[in-house]
Amino acid sequence: MNTISNTTEYLELKGMLSELKRMIKMLIPQKASVSYLSETTGKSRQSIRQFLINNFEPEVDYYIDGGKMYASQKAAITILMRSSKWVIF
Repeated sequence: MNTISNTTEYLELKGMLSELKRMIKMLIPQKASVSYLSETTGKSRQSIRQFLINNFEPEVDYYIDGGKMYASQKAAITILMRSSKWVIF
C-alpha cells in the first residue's frame, strides 16, 4: 500500500512540475531583449549583455538581430532566476 501511495505522490508532483514549467514558458518570451531583461531585473543592459557573452553560447542562447541583442527563453529564465528582483510565488 505504501508503494502505491508513493507512486501516486510522485505522479502528482511530476504533473505539478510539468504544469509549472508550461506556465513559466508562457510568461517568458521566446526571445527576450537585453532591454527587457534589464528592466525586469534592475541590472544594467551592459551587465546583462556581458553575462550573456560570458556564460552562454552565441547563436544558441543569444543572438543579435537588427543591431539588438536577444536572449533565448532558456537564457532569459536563467537570468531572471538569478536576479534578486525576480520572485516566484
